[in-house]
Amino acid sequence: MLGPVRRTVRTPRQSVALAVCVAVLAGAGAAGCAGAHVPARPAAPAAGATTEVTAMSEAAHSVVRVRGHASSCRKPLEATGFVYAPERVMVNAHTVAGADRDLEVVLGDGRFAAQVVAFDPEADAAVLRAPGLTARPLRFTQASITAAVVVGYHKGATVPVELPAKVRPDQPAESYDIYNRVRVSLRIHRFQGAAITPGMSGAPLVSDGDRVAGMVFAADTEKADVGYALTTAQFSAVATSGRRATTAVPHDPCD
Repeated sequence: MLGPVRRTVRTPRQSVALAVCVAVLAGAGAAGCAGAHVPARPAAPAAGATTEVTAMSEAAHSVVRVRGHASSCRKPLEATGFVYAPERVMVNAHTVAGADRDLEVVLGDGRFAAQVVAFDPEADAAVLRAPGLTARPLRFTQASITAAVVVGYHKGATVPVELPAKVRPDQPAESYDIYNRVRVSLRIHRFQGAAITPGMSGAPLVSDGDRVAGMVFAADTEKADVGYALTTAQFSAVATSGRRATTAVPHDPCD
């Protein structure tokens, strides 16, 4: 079923239960997040912090909504993605797993038909090809960071939000692939201060104005303002394979 999945990510110091309900589909609410605590809206930001993006930042112009439908699950999907190469959008694999109809990326008033051209269920990363999409690609960074901004879309929103967050140094973690079948090793960022809500899976973790340091893939089940992002090193191979790919690849079943 294409829906929220409960995952356990084991770090060197602790085992943290994560709900991948940040990928919540358009028809689901917080109650469908496998028991996780996911607030309807982000926690109140610190004084001076930016939430709704009125004067859009440079990075926000390259962050898109991802929409589609998975017939086998009878579910619509809604997530966030970001442009990283011409006509290419990076997303979480679990947000497009099983998508077989009406897959598109939306940016402002523009809507672009999309297809999955790279898909890795172990890295939880995928690439969409969206012909005609002209947004400027964001560049990756593997530099050490302590602060960043999560740029993404709440479920149903047409304007992105920017949520400042404090970031811990990247760390190794153990988890399973998006189907909970294969044990995998991950490199992740743990960040705090940005409450991740349904629709924000795939949001970039942005530093230095327009550098992507990671991609959001999970929210903490215990702390509303704690989230987790894959490091760019974690999905760089998928990004490379999808950069020039033009042929759709299999991305079934639903996660």
